[in-house]
Amino acid sequence: MTNWLRRLATNRMLDVGAVALMVSVLIWWSVVLQARWKDYDFNHYYASGRILLEGRNPYTTSLKAMSRALGFRYTEDLSVATYPPGFLWMFAALAILPPRAAFAIWTGSELLCLGIILWLTRHLLANRLSLRGWLFVAALATTSRVVSYHLYFSQSQLLLAALVLAAYAAQRAGRCGWACLAVSTAGMLKLYPFVLLPWFIWSGGGGVRGRCARLIGVIGFVLAVVTVTGPGLWRDFFRAGMPAIAEWEETGRTFQFSLPALLNNLGVLLGDFHLSPEAKRWLWLGGTGAGLAVLAAAYGVCLATRRDPEAQFCMLCTAMLIGTVTVQGHYFVFLVFPLTVAALRIAAKPTSGQVIGLSLMILAFNCVEPPSPRFFEGHMLLYVLAGDLPLYGLIALAAFFWRELLYRQGPHSIPAIADGRQ
Repeated sequence: MTNWLRRLATNRMLDVGAVALMVSVLIWWSVVLQARWKDYDFNHYYASGRILLEGRNPYTTSLKAMSRALGFRYTEDLSVATYPPGFLWMFAALAILPPRAAFAIWTGSELLCLGIILWLTRHLLANRLSLRGWLFVAALATTSRVVSYHLYFSQSQLLLAALVLAAYAAQRAGRCGWACLAVSTAGMLKLYPFVLLPWFIWSGGGGVRGRCARLIGVIGFVLAVVTVTGPGLWRDFFRAGMPAIAEWEETGRTFQFSLPALLNNLGVLLGDFHLSPEAKRWLWLGGTGAGLAVLAAAYGVCLATRRDPEAQFCMLCTAMLIGTVTVQGHYFVFLVFPLTVAALRIAAKPTSGQVIGLSLMILAFNCVEPPSPRFFEGHMLLYVLAGDLPLYGLIALAAFFWRELLYRQGPHSIPAIADGRQ
């Protein structure tokens, strides 16, 4: 089977098909996205930014009046802003423009971020990833359900993923301070990338002095951003914005694919969808604790195996998605680089099982919508479990890099960064 796959991979018709598929998807985007300016999540960002520009507090002011005045589709699910002040101030610059113009710029910037992710993937893996191989990576990413889902809902994860991958590229180049700054910027825009920051501070080399300098620099940067964007806004974000999104998630969402979300859904199901506020709170805390345990385990493996920072970074990105409370399908844009790394390591010495496993993981990450309930009528437990295929793919990918770190030896290992140099 391996020989057959190698022959198939050399067929030049695959190149033609990849390019044709990318062009067709780009045309489809140009048609479908035109009408999305008034829908989620762009309308939520824009209305929040406009309220901020008017001098009002978007965490305590309902978005209803502003949304309807601008012609947006309003939903009662999230009636106030739920993104951190750093993100809202960034979007306030777009909110100066008319909605359609702002939407075009936002969509274009997200496509630019996708291009940056693909370029950095090629740059970081140039000694192992051929131009033709990169073409297939670009085709799979561009045509994936994940990216389409991301663009359809005007999400922000491509920006965050580009910042995090740029941070890794800076770390590899020995610019560890800039790497920490990039990750901190992503964290100030949407908190969860902060879980990667300890690795960047610790793995940058320079001994105790270097690590302390990076830590102090990060603290100074965060305090400066909080001061500029408004400490009162941050207080209200934690008091009103985060509880609003937490309440929305507690209802049990089948399009959330993290471990905490699965535990929450199972708890809601076992409680027959009628949990008391106290039970919901304990369920939330239990899921959050399980996510933190996954992250702690990933960091433990990294501390025990310091010879392969590439695999460490990939595993931590995957663990971040497993352990973060809110993970929808568009979050999987973070996996463009880790999946490419996994494919290259498997291609170095492929087996049928590994090739099939990688293919199943890629398929799982594209199952970003819940299955049809009619196939599971009367079997809600199976419905919940079947809807978490992306989570199982995340666990499999994390296990792959865990195995790489613990057992892989030889030329596939990349030396750790020491004293700010590779």
